[in-house]
This record gives sequence, structure tokens and C-alpha cells, in this order.
Amino acid sequence: MEQTAVKSDNTIILKGLILTGALLLAVFAGAQFLSALKLSMGLRFFITRIVFWVWLAIIYIYVAKKERQPFLLWPEKAYSFGFYILSVIGTLLFILTLAALTVVILRPLGLLKASAAFSLMRNFSIPLKLLGIITAGVVEELIFRGYMIPRLMKFFKNEHLPIIISTLLFGLMHYGYGTLINVLIPIIIGFVFAYHYYKYRNLKVLIICHLLIDLNALFTTLGKH
Repeated sequence: MEQTAVKSDNTIILKGLILTGALLLAVFAGAQFLSALKLSMGLRFFITRIVFWVWLAIIYIYVAKKERQPFLLWPEKAYSFGFYILSVIGTLLFILTLAALTVVILRPLGLLKASAAFSLMRNFSIPLKLLGIITAGVVEELIFRGYMIPRLMKFFKNEHLPIIISTLLFGLMHYGYGTLINVLIPIIIGFVFAYHYYKYRNLKVLIICHLLIDLNALFTTLGKH
């Protein structure tokens, strides 16, 4: 009887993961549709960020109504203030090092083509930039790390596979920027974030790091390649 209940719960979780993937594809399709309508990039950006929040809301509702369990299967572990400071600094430095090495490797191969779309985003209004930064930091961390990884863990004996899957999906989500580097850097970020979450069970550090990374990318020249 207990085994049947577990299988049923896992089936519901699997359907939720499939729904999440289907919604991600819908976001891609919607972005292409908006592009075909010849809308301004700023308006397209605004609409897709709102769609991201709707995506998160749908998953939250599914978890509440179907799974009937917490959205974050891994309870948030509490740490000292010093841990948060050192963890944020250490995580950002590690990502910066890996990103720099990637740039060094790709530059001689001529694979550092700048993303025209990403450059245009730096000209957005401050409110629009902030909407993008908050959406990425909160929505993406809740979905790709908080929601996805613990649930994928239920279907794989190898605990590294869920991390790899969530990381690749996170990287491919940035495919719309149109350049290799704009996919590889998110994959690096996603990989580091995923293992950090797996080890420390704390999403707050990752949200802070994500916000700071995008803040730098959209408000300073340091994010340019």
C-alpha cells in the first residue's frame, strides 16, 4: 500500500516536471511569436518577464493543488550572517574565475561574438532593467534550483544527473540571446549554483548572487566581453 502511494506521488511529481518543461517551451515559442510581431525589444522583454512570473505561479499552484507538499522540498537551512557574506563572495569569485577561463579559451577560436540583443538591453529604462534582474534572480532560482533539483533527485540514483539536467536547461533558456558565450556562461553559473544548493540547501545565497550578477551585467560595463 505504501509503495503504491509513493509511486503515485512520484507520478504527480513527474507530471509537474513535464509541465514545467512544456511551459518553458511555450515561453520560447511565445518569444518567437512576439519577435515576429515586430514589437520593440523593450516591450517584448517586459511581456516575457511577466510570463516568467506566470510560469512560476502555475508551478506553485500545481504543487499546492496536486503535490500537496512544500514548493521547496529541501527546507532552507539557516546559517550565520558571516556565512552569507563569505558564501556570496566565494561563489561570485569562483564563477568569475571559470567565466574568465572560458573567455580565454574561446577568444582565440573567434567564438566570443557579442550579443546584439544583450547590448540593447543595457539601454532599457531603469525600471525595466530592475524587473529583468528581479525576475531572473527570484523566478529562475526558485524553478531551476529550488523546484527542479530536489524533484529530479527522486528519479535518478546518480545525484549528479539532476544537477546536470537542470543546469543544461538553465543554460539553453538563454539561447535567445543568440551567441555561444551567452549560453556557456549561464551553464557555468547554473552548474555552480546547483552544486551550492545541493550542498548547503540554501536558496537565499543563490538569489543574492544571481541578482548581483545581473545587476553588473545590465548596469555596468564589466559584463561586456
